[in-house]
Amino acid sequence: MTYQSNPSLTADLDVPPSQGAFPVWTKVFTKPSEATFLEITSHPEAKARAAYIWVFIVGTLSGLINSLTQFTMALVGLRQVAPDLGQLPGASTTIGIGGLLAAVCGAPIAGLFSVIGFAIGVAIVQATAKFFGGQGTFDKLAYAFGAIAVPFSLISALMVPLNAIPFLAFCTLPVLLLLGLYVLFLEVTAIKAVHQCGWGEAAAALFLPAILIVMLCGVAFLALMRVAGPSINEILQQLQRYQ
Repeated sequence: MTYQSNPSLTADLDVPPSQGAFPVWTKVFTKPSEATFLEITSHPEAKARAAYIWVFIVGTLSGLINSLTQFTMALVGLRQVAPDLGQLPGASTTIGIGGLLAAVCGAPIAGLFSVIGFAIGVAIVQATAKFFGGQGTFDKLAYAFGAIAVPFSLISALMVPLNAIPFLAFCTLPVLLLLGLYVLFLEVTAIKAVHQCGWGEAAAALFLPAILIVMLCGVAFLALMRVAGPSINEILQQLQRYQ
C-alpha cells in the first residue's frame, strides 16, 4: 500500500510561523545588526503592507494622544483666562464632548497622513539606494523601516503628556534625542542589510535626500527674500514713519 502526501498539508508545513509585530520591533532595537534585518526581511511577512498597518495604527494613536493633550492644555488655559466659564450650565460638558469627538475623528486622519509620509520617505531612500547600486526591494526596506520608526513613534507619543508637565520636558527631550540618534543608526544598518551595500552608500542613501531638500528650501527662501526684499523694506519704512 502506498501513501500519497497531501499537497495542501505539505504547503502549510513549508510556511514559517508569523514573526509578530512586537517580537520584530524588540529584535530590531535589542539586536541591532545586519543579521537581524536580513532575518526579519527574509520572512514572507516582510511586505510594505505590514509596515503601513503598523504606521497607521501608531500614527492614529499618536494623533489621538497629541490632540487630547493639546485640548487639555487649552482647556486649562481657558479656565485660567475665563474662570466664570465653568460656572455656565453644561459648558464644561459641551466643551469636553466636542474636544473628545474632534480628537477621535481627527486621529485616523493623522494615521493616514503618517502612512503617506512614511511611504514617500521610504520611496525616496529606496530610489537613492538604487542610484548607489543597491539591490534591495521596496517591500523589504519599508518593512525594516517600519520596524524602526513605529516603536520610536509609539515611545514619542507616550511621552507627549509628560512633555506638557513643566520641567519634565528637560528629562524626556534628552531621552528622545538619544533615541533619535539610535534610530538613525538603525536605519543606516537596515539600508546596508537590505541593499547589500557599504556603510558609505547606506549613509548617503539616508542623509543625501534630506541634505538636498534642505539646500533647495534654502535656495528657494533666498530667492523669495530677494524678490520680496524691496516690498519688505517699504513696509518697514512706512512703519517707522508712523512711529
